[in-house]
Amino acid sequence: MTGPGTARERILLATAALLLGLFAILSVVPPLLSGVGRGLTWLWILYGIVLLIPVALLIPAVIRPRSLVASLVAALAVGVLLIWGISAQPRSLPRIAMHLAAILCLAALGSRVMYGVAGRRYRVLWIVPSLLLGLAIAYVAGGMIRLHFVVQACNWTPLGRVADHAGR
Repeated sequence: MTGPGTARERILLATAALLLGLFAILSVVPPLLSGVGRGLTWLWILYGIVLLIPVALLIPAVIRPRSLVASLVAALAVGVLLIWGISAQPRSLPRIAMHLAAILCLAALGSRVMYGVAGRRYRVLWIVPSLLLGLAIAYVAGGMIRLHFVVQACNWTPLGRVADHAGR
């Protein structure tokens, strides 16, 4: 099934996936190459895999831009990209890349919803709750990570365990 927005949505989502994939490669390969002679750390490989998760979520929507399931999965990636972009250092390349990819995805999904409602295909409205769910999941995950950092930095006791007055 082809429509007026199919090519536009495919270009927007493909650009977002390409931007994220390129960013993942550029942020992982140079540290790996610099550490070849000194001992390889697996942390950078894990970091690259985590960065490729949103790319994997966008690929089905690039291949089949009119698939509702692919659009729902791509909508989950928007929240993750926005929260990761907010957590990056201001005015840095990671922040710009993640926010630009999230904006491109949001534009493609917004176009899909508008053309779907105009064509009386109301099933596409399921994209809106999926966008909200993606934001909620990313927000809670970001809050849990920030709580973990605060607990480690401030030497707080683990949650649910009360220390007595002697400090034990």
